[in-house]
Amino acid sequence: MKPVHKKIIGVVVGLLLIVGALALLNGWFSGSEDTHPPCNQLPTVSKVDEAIASHQKLTKEIKSIGDDITVEVGRPCSKDQNRGLVMVKYGTKTERKAIDDLLSRRNGFGVPVYLVKN
Repeated sequence: MKPVHKKIIGVVVGLLLIVGALALLNGWFSGSEDTHPPCNQLPTVSKVDEAIASHQKLTKEIKSIGDDITVEVGRPCSKDQNRGLVMVKYGTKTERKAIDDLLSRRNGFGVPVYLVKN
């Protein structure tokens, strides 16, 4: 192989590594997905309803972050629809970050919160 071809291949591989690293750092793709506790550890739907009702101020603060943000009871367990969590649906990465920041500064709802991109 000619030295020129080796240089071209080296440059292309280097650029691919740089672009891949930037993509990973900026969250363009990630290997981890959001998860929630196992279904047998989730509270009942009625307890989640009570948590949302007793934390109206937090619910309003979360919703005020963006126009399409919703806070509702989520039922992620198809085999046990009586188990639930607070499901916050958002539209953008910026909204997601703002919701995370808000929840990290507050005590939360007292039940698991699951963030879902619309």
